[in-house]
Amino acid sequence: MIEIWIKILASVVCAAFLFFGTARLLGIAQQSGYQSGGVWRWLRRSENLFFNRLSLWGLMGFLTTAIVALSFSLWSTLAARIATVLPFFLFCVLFLIAEKKYALKVPVKFTARVKKIAVVYALALACLSYLCIALLDFLSAVIESELYQAFAFVPFAFVPLLTPFGFIFANWLVGIFANASNKKFVACAGKVLDETQMLRVAVVGSYGKTSVKNMLATLLAKKYAVVATPESYNTPMGIAKTVFSPEFQGKQVLIAEMGARKAGDIAELCALVKPDCAVFTGVCAQHIQSFGSEENVFKAKCEILSGVKDGGKIVCGKEVLERIQKTGETREILSGAEIKNLQPKAKETEFTLVLGGKEIFVRTKLLGVHNAENISLAARLAYELGVSAEEIADGIKELMPVPHRLQLLENGGRYILDDAYNANEKGAKEAIAALSRFDGKKWLITPGIVECGVLEEAVNERLGEEIAKAEVDRVILVGETLVGAVKNGYLKAGGDAEKLTVVKTLALAQEELTGLNAGDCVLFLNDLPDAY
Repeated sequence: MIEIWIKILASVVCAAFLFFGTARLLGIAQQSGYQSGGVWRWLRRSENLFFNRLSLWGLMGFLTTAIVALSFSLWSTLAARIATVLPFFLFCVLFLIAEKKYALKVPVKFTARVKKIAVVYALALACLSYLCIALLDFLSAVIESELYQAFAFVPFAFVPLLTPFGFIFANWLVGIFANASNKKFVACAGKVLDETQMLRVAVVGSYGKTSVKNMLATLLAKKYAVVATPESYNTPMGIAKTVFSPEFQGKQVLIAEMGARKAGDIAELCALVKPDCAVFTGVCAQHIQSFGSEENVFKAKCEILSGVKDGGKIVCGKEVLERIQKTGETREILSGAEIKNLQPKAKETEFTLVLGGKEIFVRTKLLGVHNAENISLAARLAYELGVSAEEIADGIKELMPVPHRLQLLENGGRYILDDAYNANEKGAKEAIAALSRFDGKKWLITPGIVECGVLEEAVNERLGEEIAKAEVDRVILVGETLVGAVKNGYLKAGGDAEKLTVVKTLALAQEELTGLNAGDCVLFLNDLPDAY
């Protein structure tokens, strides 16, 4: 029997190799909102080769240790056991080196939760390694065979295949305590909000939430002291962090972006914020993966209608307003400000807003018809909350594109349309239309659109059709996840196959960007996080 201290030492060393070899799982969990289901879906994707690489690690380790054990068994059983350690750790090192080629596009943020998961995962791997070593050692003592004695620890080579299960267990275990702690934190934020006399504005919808939130913050700041949830913070924790941030102190208005992954999420956020008014941008097939259907998405977003206080203003996009009216909703819902003479251009957008009978000429750096509609929503609610038409006009002049949301960049006369953040079908159509307004050659780089569930293939085929209609000069599809559907739609719609290229990574796509001249434009449409 092996001494306990040797088992412990071997377990710790093995756990270290297994941990660093599979550390990317921390990033995948973070990108999946720490949902184990998201990690499991990532592992199961047919085009994801991570589990294949783990299998190769285990298989090559098994074969080499078996061969070495057989060779050294002619000398002695002890020599065979010691010798099998070398090829096992050799393949551990080779796997670590190979994994460097697959660095995460979105680096892990070492938050407190990530650190806790990492510690629990490392301990789980050490325990798993110890149990396997102890079990194999026990069997070698029970089975009286010299040949078996030599091969007793060869099956340990397959332990890497168990690491995803160990990680999911660690993530689940930390989640139990983290969720309880988060609930207390959110509850404290709710008490602070209840004691605070301030105007609360909610922004919901399948798309445009962050853009409208930022527009509202700029326009309302002409009259009020405003704080808005930063970036894409749209969960109870995101709102709670905003409440306890230094920026919250002394403000008159809170603008809270509200996201939803399942029915009841918007209602939960409304119970926390208790919004006085809201903007409902619209609904599309985004997030069908978790909701099941677009109708379920619509119903979930409509929780905002009962979440806003009685008498509070609700401003909706035209399409969603018509959809709500068909449900027999009785409370008053407002449309965005009227838009006249809309002229979307390559580098700017011009139109006229009608507010309170006054016409405001707008020239903005924000591109696309959808941004004009977003401005109309923000302007209407700001006007209803007492901001004058003149103040709104001044505020619109200050609006800047949200990073990675149809953001126009220029480099030596060459243009980049950066629409890399989480594309949806409507936004993608607008981005392609914006690209078509440039005079030079037009390039498009995209991996497709995600989170559309059963409609994912159909949505991406329609994306391919839109690209074909736009007569883009060069189309580069990135990855293997969704590009097949985009390619099929593109070719079915008459797209030129000679203009189409498929590459595995964004880095390879960027290498294809040769021969760009002044006046040419490249659209980066969506950039899938590693979890996809």
